[in-house]
Amino acid sequence: MGILLSVFVLLIGLVLLNYGSDWFVLGSSRIAKYLNISNFVIGATVVAFGTSLPEIITSVYAAYANLPGIAVGNSLGSCIANIGLILGISALISPIVIKHDSILKNGYIYLIYTILLFILGYNGFGFINGLILFILLLIYIVYTIRNGKIPTTVEEEEIKKISTTTAVIFTIVGLLSIIIGSELFVDGAKNIASFLGVSDKVIGFTLVAFGTSLPELVVSITAVRRKLGDIVLGNVIGSNMANIGCALAFSCMITHIPPVKFEMDINLFLVILMVAYMSKNLIIDRIKSYNINNNYKTNNIVDLKEYSKIGRIEGIFLILIYIVFILKISNIF
Repeated sequence: MGILLSVFVLLIGLVLLNYGSDWFVLGSSRIAKYLNISNFVIGATVVAFGTSLPEIITSVYAAYANLPGIAVGNSLGSCIANIGLILGISALISPIVIKHDSILKNGYIYLIYTILLFILGYNGFGFINGLILFILLLIYIVYTIRNGKIPTTVEEEEIKKISTTTAVIFTIVGLLSIIIGSELFVDGAKNIASFLGVSDKVIGFTLVAFGTSLPELVVSITAVRRKLGDIVLGNVIGSNMANIGCALAFSCMITHIPPVKFEMDINLFLVILMVAYMSKNLIIDRIKSYNINNNYKTNNIVDLKEYSKIGRIEGIFLILIYIVFILKISNIF
């Protein structure tokens, strides 16, 4: 396959992935409404996993094709892109205000999950590692369903305009588009990598990871323009949990994933940074409260209901980290 044809195949796959994921989310959300499933269950299942379907199916297909570099690069690379690029761009467009403590709790859970990921995969990922990650994801889903809502990214009015029959068609066509698109995308990326002499790991962490993260990017930009910062963070955290607990977990159940220590370090650093941004006002208020109680011997408590804001400066810093990561992984410096 020539380079031009490979690029064309890759682009067709990318188009199918993005439109397919949109159709799947829209159609399955309408079906959920028809079945009287609550918004909170829709968010915990359809939205988070719907936007992550490109990563999940692409990574699984790459694992079957014996391309572990693309499998881990797509799943873990998408997590890095979601925080460094997507969250960064969203904050740059408009500051993201955290209004609900449920978002903070989800952030803390995701941080713990990432630390466990770092420990489990430090020397590579095997079948047992994948099984543990998947089981922990199931526990997380049960927790979110019982303890709070994940913001939905699909407009209620848009859902109601679609009939149930149309929704079923959207769901089936969307899923088929995602499956076919992932195969085309991986095949195109593989051929381009071979032509350019680039390793499949580099292609996975750059081109494939960015391409399959586009649904999250579009959803997040739309949400932040409407001042819905909780949706941006909910989408990033939920999608990353799905990327790790499904895309990466299923991949290493199929084939052994070699260690990617630098990428694991960057991922953990970005998650710590994101959670610190989310919690900074709470931490400051705790310190103020501590100082008041100690210096003045009073029982005054600072209002801790003013949650944090991820502003444009924080967004720029996240984007810069992502750019440095891409330059480093591509051996540009």
